[in-house]
Amino acid sequence: MLCAPTDDVVERLNSLLRVELAAVAGYQRVLRALKKKAVGDHDQILRFASEHQRTVAALEVSVQARGGAPVVEADPWGGSGVAALTAEGASARLEDKAFVGALLEIERRGLAEYEAALTSLDLDARELVEFELIPRQRRHVAGLSAMLIHLAA
Repeated sequence: MLCAPTDDVVERLNSLLRVELAAVAGYQRVLRALKKKAVGDHDQILRFASEHQRTVAALEVSVQARGGAPVVEADPWGGSGVAALTAEGASARLEDKAFVGALLEIERRGLAEYEAALTSLDLDARELVEFELIPRQRRHVAGLSAMLIHLAA
């Protein structure tokens, strides 16, 4: 099995880190908006935000272990429906299917990024992504999908 050159691995890990930094910033906005409301799924959203923060830390360590400097700027969240999450003053409503759907879209996009990155990583980074980060991302997708199903009922 061929190993990816270290610079390429660092670049790919930093690309994933940018996505995670955006997720952390987005979930922080969502949590600030939810703080003003009593919603049943607040704890789950808080857990997702915390897990994205742990992912940021894991990716930073992985970049540093390869002699790289972790990026500090996030990729902007984009795509259909995501504007509701990132607009200044947006009100988070976990009882709103479009809002939860936008969160789900972001989590699915993150999962696709991780899956696409697998072939461009060295063994250690691939194990981190495959056995820790992808399963975590899949739990987020499943949790938000369950919220949508509950909202549709």
